[in-house]
Amino acid sequence: MAKPKKDKAKALSYGNLYTQEAVTQFLYNFGRQPDIDEVLRKAGIARHRLKILLDDDEVAQAVETRIDALLATPFRIEPSDTPEAELLRQELNEWFCEIAGGALNALLFGYSVQEVVYEQKQSGHMGVQWVGEKPMQWFEPKNDGRLIYRQDGGGADREVDQFLKFFLTRRKATFEQPYGKALLATLYWLFFFKQNGFKFWAKFLERFGTPILLGKCKDTETDDMSQALLNAHAQSVLSIDIDDDVQVLSTQGSGSANGAFETFNETLVQQIQKVVLGQTLTSGTDGKGSYALGQVHENVRGDKLKSDIRLVTPTLQAVVDALCVLNDWKPHKVLLGEITKPLNKEQAERDAHLKNAGANLSNLYFIREYNLQDGDLKPA
Repeated sequence: MAKPKKDKAKALSYGNLYTQEAVTQFLYNFGRQPDIDEVLRKAGIARHRLKILLDDDEVAQAVETRIDALLATPFRIEPSDTPEAELLRQELNEWFCEIAGGALNALLFGYSVQEVVYEQKQSGHMGVQWVGEKPMQWFEPKNDGRLIYRQDGGGADREVDQFLKFFLTRRKATFEQPYGKALLATLYWLFFFKQNGFKFWAKFLERFGTPILLGKCKDTETDDMSQALLNAHAQSVLSIDIDDDVQVLSTQGSGSANGAFETFNETLVQQIQKVVLGQTLTSGTDGKGSYALGQVHENVRGDKLKSDIRLVTPTLQAVVDALCVLNDWKPHKVLLGEITKPLNKEQAERDAHLKNAGANLSNLYFIREYNLQDGDLKPA
């Protein structure tokens, strides 16, 4: 008697190929999943409270550098030769900063949620009336992709629509941590030591930054001498008996203290720049390698910009998709970055050598590699 054939896929998965098995059903159906970020847990702060870091001058400037680079990036709609593409371009021209800036906050806080309000435009199509980022603490991203809105006033929590109404952006989200990885959490302890370092330095200057007057009394009462010294601090004039003595005491080694604080502050600033910008913006090259250093800085900034573009593009595309669905338009694609492809000098020289050597390169090759359009090349 022949043995029945064993279904390997069913044996390995018990037939559940279309559902997740390794889940916590309590957190899947009920309750808010805890934020497992170790920095936030040790610091004892909620994720949305990280916005206080943006009040620091160095953090704010480094973050603004990345935001400005993204907002200055050109975009285009493909296909670009349709009437719908022109309408989509008008909508994004008006709301690009709000959508891209709100989506980039996912870089800082791990995730961000934006809501869109639509209206009927004079041209007859459905357009955007308002786009805005909502407080992140009102929403909870689930590890299965759902977005839960937790209403105030004891209302029932509900899943929101992410196709037309709400748009979620997450950075480095995992199944275990659906809230994403917040860049500001990495900066928290640098911010903490920087702020407290300035407080300590202010108290140090208050205590030791000004000279201390030491009065030695012989015939004068101690209280009278103390009052005279206090008046001298404000008036810079002091009259004492001929037998009394007043000396000025200054802090020994104040130069080393100044140097230690400057080193401490400079180190923290460099660490902040390294986390946010991927590099320290120092210009000292000792007269050597200045061009190479500039190229490294430019390459790192370019890599960060490409990363930010990849983060926000899905959110921009989701808005475009929603407008296409509401207006019954054909799908269009939004692309961020330089429209023209820079010429690769080495490749161009190589192609010239190949052609001189007798190689016949097709028009399709030149169109693809040099970003040309159909009709730019004449037939041979």
